[in-house]
Amino acid sequence: MISPKQPLAARGISADAGMRPSRALRYHLRFQIMPGENVERDAQALAVFCTAHGVEEVVLFYAGEEWHNGLLSSNEEDLWFDVVGRAKQILEAAGIVVSLNPWATVGHLDRGRRLPPKRGLQPAVSPAGEVASAVGSFADPAWRNYIEDQFGRFAQLGFRIIWVEDDFRYHNHAPLTWGSGFEPPVLEQFAARVGQNVSREEVLNAILQPGEPHPWRAVWLSTWRELQLQSAAGIATAVADNAPGQTRLGLMSSTPSVHSAEGRDWLALFAALSIDGQVAHRPNFADYGAAPRRDRARSIMMLEMQRHLRPAGCEVAPEIENAPWTQWNKSNTATWADMVLAMLFGADALLLNLFPMVGNPPRHHPDVGRLLDDSRSVLEWICERFPVSLPSCGVSLPWTQDAAQKIHTVRGESMDELNVSPFMPGQFLLPYGVPVTSSQGSPRALFGRLAWAFTDAEIDEMLYGGLFLDAQSADILAQRGFGEQIGVRVAQWIDREQDCYSMEQVVADETGLEPGLLLSTVNWLPRIAALEPLSGADEWTSIITPTRERRGAGVVTFENDRGGRVVTMAVADPARQPRYQQHQTMIQNAVRFLMGNELSAALVTGSPYLLPVHFTEGTRNVVIIFNDAVDPGRPVVRLPNVLDEPPQATLLAPLSDPIPAAVQTGEAGGETTVILECEMPYMAYLVLEW
Repeated sequence: MISPKQPLAARGISADAGMRPSRALRYHLRFQIMPGENVERDAQALAVFCTAHGVEEVVLFYAGEEWHNGLLSSNEEDLWFDVVGRAKQILEAAGIVVSLNPWATVGHLDRGRRLPPKRGLQPAVSPAGEVASAVGSFADPAWRNYIEDQFGRFAQLGFRIIWVEDDFRYHNHAPLTWGSGFEPPVLEQFAARVGQNVSREEVLNAILQPGEPHPWRAVWLSTWRELQLQSAAGIATAVADNAPGQTRLGLMSSTPSVHSAEGRDWLALFAALSIDGQVAHRPNFADYGAAPRRDRARSIMMLEMQRHLRPAGCEVAPEIENAPWTQWNKSNTATWADMVLAMLFGADALLLNLFPMVGNPPRHHPDVGRLLDDSRSVLEWICERFPVSLPSCGVSLPWTQDAAQKIHTVRGESMDELNVSPFMPGQFLLPYGVPVTSSQGSPRALFGRLAWAFTDAEIDEMLYGGLFLDAQSADILAQRGFGEQIGVRVAQWIDREQDCYSMEQVVADETGLEPGLLLSTVNWLPRIAALEPLSGADEWTSIITPTRERRGAGVVTFENDRGGRVVTMAVADPARQPRYQQHQTMIQNAVRFLMGNELSAALVTGSPYLLPVHFTEGTRNVVIIFNDAVDPGRPVVRLPNVLDEPPQATLLAPLSDPIPAAVQTGEAGGETTVILECEMPYMAYLVLEW
């Protein structure tokens, strides 16, 4: 049997001789040891497991999930302090680094738990006025004292990192509607800022006011932001004052768009949590469970986007999660795919939550060790070939962290209306083989109400390059006075029961399709926009009824007087459309049009749901393709330059060693075509390097 700690070469796997390994594979295992008489026994068993499977660091939970009885009473805190302290000594004696993961700050959700009665903590209040039973408030001085004292006390044990859990937020505190943050002390601080007494209802009506944002919205989000920053700074001070050595804090985070609805300032929050200039980040990026389905487009965009939200030098350990733990919830293959993707995006470590949190010793779950061992060869191969995170290219997804402050609401009834995602274009383009990036550049794709979030100057700058719009964003830009520059007007919105629009008909050769071809891309949609091209615009497709009556253009292309190119679709959120091979051809040609008909990033065809990522730095290029379809895939890749020799191709199949892959290449029109000769299994990656 070959040890998992042996280098790749010992297992017959070669890395490029010119590559200098600059990062090691680091498994950081989150684990909870239950209180009771077996703490030492279980800690020793955990140490044996870690040594056997190459886990260099354990991140100890305390009072987590099933062992969570709400925010801790004084006696419960004493109990867990003892458990964690004894376990830490045993693990460190075995040569294992130890970090800490307190399960709760304000508290995740109620689940029948209660706030500890003797702590005097004020409960969270939702936008609807519901009162939590187990969730605290950022504005409560008693909670601040509680959390600072607890973090400071545990810091005395000397951990490498103490993680601030993802309950450090306002949203998502079930059973509260939307979340928290409407407690009386918050309203009092807000009232002081606006200079008048306010009720919860008045604040909610103002910040959700349909149309132009009410001035109070910015003040309210600023109030939330300052409360959170003050809390973060208090925790950091408590840890710094009590921790021996170099203990630092790490931030766990979830979807950036919903954090925008909390007023989060990412760099300011990381700065508040920093100790001696150091901080860590655990980005969420993948579902906690997985069934055979297509869900990796969001994972790619989450990893890509969060690279731009944290400070340089921040340690990054993405969350590899399976909750509630069981292979019926998430397969080893799906977990492997998460780990590979995280490492391809330059992770410093993998924060593994693979065991049930009830605290059973590792021997009850032998498959976890097999998963770690079977994944090692591919992950080490990635570490050796990709020592740092590389910049990406493709269609840019514009984003601003204060989007929730600027967008217009429609109904004005829910805090969810402040959550506008930059991922809508990527959900459409990635499954069609078009890479996306969060780096700023051209072309860009701007869908939905996010079009309200940018200044006129920012929109003006976008219109000098390539810009992909859905119908809603086009309608918004026209309302803002940019209609002449996008080349279309929305004559009206047509609801599904109002009219029998049913098909999209190709009318232009530029689509790459035969004129007259019919596509069933609109029949299932709840509404469409009746688009009318302006002078100089080209109609690529038309929306028609069963009697062939035209209901407007389906896809319009336009080159404005600034030389900028715009593509507009007649549907809102095009990812909801049924997908077809012919539709992929047209959309890729639309992207080519936006690029000036010269590729600036790879395009992938050949099979459905082949998701590409294109990394490029200097003369080095890496294209990664993930097969997100259950059927085997055989990608055909168009590269934006002519190669002197075929790219190096490596197939990363689930839970297997990396293997060289044979490819065919051809040249046409200044581009190189690469065709994989074998098939890619489900959840496999193909890596092309040149």
